[in-house]
Amino acid sequence: MSQNTRKLYETLMDRYGNKYAISMAVAKRAEALNELSKPLIQTDETNLVSIALQEMKEGYVEIKNAEMLKVLVANVKYSKKR
Repeated sequence: MSQNTRKLYETLMDRYGNKYAISMAVAKRAEALNELSKPLIQTDETNLVSIALQEMKEGYVEIKNAEMLKVLVANVKYSKKR
């Protein structure tokens, strides 16, 4: 993963906090780009995943029901015995 792509991903993790939802949204958008959809941003980038990440960062692509992702975060308590 390039340094720029990693920074984009970390920005989205700060926003959404759910790596699985980000991965699914980026994969769906990259798939659409692969099927001849045009990028929603001006870029010289050729990597479809990087384009999809940038589009999400800029708000052109969003995760539906992002607030519901907070419900999915497990609150696990570990006992001191292990």
